[in-house]
Amino acid sequence: MNLNIKNKIENILLHTMDDSEIIYKLKQVLYEADFQQNTARNSKSMATLISENIKQIQDNTKKYTSVKTGFTQLDTNFGGFELGEIVVIGGRPAMGKTQLLVNLSLHISQKMHLLYFSFDLSEFSLSSRFLSCVSGIAVEKIMQNKLSDDEKQKVASFESNFKNHQLFFNDSCYHSISAFKALCENQIKENHIKVIVIDYLQLMGTNKYRHNREYEISYISRELKNIAKTFNVCIIISSQLSRALETRSGSKRPQLSDLRDSGAIEQDADKVLFVYRAEYYKIDEDEEGESTDRRMELILAKNKNGVLGTVHLLRDENFTSFQAFDPNKNEFTFSKERLKELYDQNPNLINLVNDFNLDADNTPF
Repeated sequence: MNLNIKNKIENILLHTMDDSEIIYKLKQVLYEADFQQNTARNSKSMATLISENIKQIQDNTKKYTSVKTGFTQLDTNFGGFELGEIVVIGGRPAMGKTQLLVNLSLHISQKMHLLYFSFDLSEFSLSSRFLSCVSGIAVEKIMQNKLSDDEKQKVASFESNFKNHQLFFNDSCYHSISAFKALCENQIKENHIKVIVIDYLQLMGTNKYRHNREYEISYISRELKNIAKTFNVCIIISSQLSRALETRSGSKRPQLSDLRDSGAIEQDADKVLFVYRAEYYKIDEDEEGESTDRRMELILAKNKNGVLGTVHLLRDENFTSFQAFDPNKNEFTFSKERLKELYDQNPNLINLVNDFNLDADNTPF
């Protein structure tokens, strides 16, 4: 055995206590040794790569790497997601990041094996959100078991649907990125995982750079990038945004500079999408004078291999699911909840209530 490799192995066994971290570090030593021996052999000229690419195109055998999100505008106009990519979904609290991840996961897992890490929610809480998404029933009613007999029957009817989804869940806490990577590698091989969802970045920790959160997040971000590239998986990760956004004058639409704790997230990500809901800030109309009720914007602020832009979505009344929406077609109405807020602010809006075919005798709601 190479003396340098032997020394590294002995050092790992001597100074590492966590079993999963030992396994991961040993694999890394062997991987690096194998990589060094085979680098020259695996190198290819660009001419060879171009020839292989053109042949795949002509023979129609080009590898399928696209991850369909289920949102037509995002898939068609902006290319969806790709294997090997890091996709960051950023937003302030209460914008709907987790429920958006649930919607994305449900669609993607119909075609690809998906592993969902939640460092924020318990198994019961997250599974309730998935049930809420498919049933349209408010998540708090499911979690508190405040369901009518019909609603209980409706929820139960969706049990078999999830057998068609290749969806796996993990809510373990990891004290080292090495242990996290070891589990990812195991799941990728054992369950053929192609997409990894992480909710959310700021709840991840490591035993490095604990004195500096920015360095720690940068380190985690870089290691996630290595996982995506090494195993050719798409990693979708949600991220909190800086509180400074709330105190900014003018528009509250997020910008890349709002990514919290680290500019490395922006650097490592292939795509960055921001979740923005004007209604959260009590903005009733957009710049064109259209109602913002139930509307969500997915702002594509970074797209390494494509164009930038905004995807418009419409949430249902219970905030369980989203559908594509064209703001130019004016195809929506106010929800009753928002109408109640408007009515409380100005009772003279009773005529508006009638315009939306609500029973005036039942007002206030």
